[in-house]
Amino acid sequence: MKGKELSTVQWKAVLDLLARQGVHQICFTGGEALLRPDLPEIMAYASRLKVKVIKDKDGQLAEHIASPKLYLLSNGALVDDAILDLCKRDDIQLSISMPGLRTFAELTGGGDVNKILRIFEKARERGLSTVVGITVTKKNLFELYETISAAFLAGATQLLLNRFLEGGRGRRYARELALSRAELIEMLDVAEQALHDAGRYGSVGTELPLCLFTSGKYKRLEVSTGCSAAKGFFVIGPSGKVRVCNHSPVELAHYSEIETLKMDPYWMKFARSDYLPAMCAGCEDAGRCAGGCREAAHIVAGAINAPDALLI
Repeated sequence: MKGKELSTVQWKAVLDLLARQGVHQICFTGGEALLRPDLPEIMAYASRLKVKVIKDKDGQLAEHIASPKLYLLSNGALVDDAILDLCKRDDIQLSISMPGLRTFAELTGGGDVNKILRIFEKARERGLSTVVGITVTKKNLFELYETISAAFLAGATQLLLNRFLEGGRGRRYARELALSRAELIEMLDVAEQALHDAGRYGSVGTELPLCLFTSGKYKRLEVSTGCSAAKGFFVIGPSGKVRVCNHSPVELAHYSEIETLKMDPYWMKFARSDYLPAMCAGCEDAGRCAGGCREAAHIVAGAINAPDALLI
């Protein structure tokens, strides 16, 4: 049973707590975060917070006070001039999903890719940096180069690439959407070429097993292999429950009891990277590779230490 969504006041309390805890990067995502009519108010509130940030500078720890860096991930359907102006004013990095060109309507249930391209154009006119988010499937892989290029030509400045991961309703379509190993490598190679040709940079948002590709091969595309869930980031869901990452179906403590997470066995599995599949035992790269997305493996095979679907 789904819990009741947090109110505007409660979300501001969440942001206050995160600021006190030293969280200096906050991403608003979903689902579709802009379905909440109060999101602009919540993001504007977040932009006014001050956070103590400690960084290494020339071998010494340096402390300074700054506003958190804000990110908004959206499918673009509700992005209008007011949202673009807010992102510009409060330095919010906007990422818009654009899974394809010819396949856009099919993959989004009837959306208009030209609307997304116009958003990138309007953002560029405002001097606003934007990211194009592309989830790659069997259906849109054939036009990946063209999709990336069209987004950059319209004004996008960075690429966030993801492979399709099973979860939620998507599990019903895994057979027709999930990439094979060969298709995954094609995805990486095509993206690298498109980035090279455009003089841009990008990253892969979900972990890939390091043994699937040649380390150091990609110069423009950053491919992540280590899992940062419960270490570098975490998620607070609509009802205020914490999850280790956005792919995780497991709700843990309420945000108001965030300190109890250090005693939660599930949280600590991720915090200590205690989740590698048996097949990864003894691998010399185990210290920098999680063997793929652990929560995706959990959803598919029922355990966080199950092999990534690409390795089966």
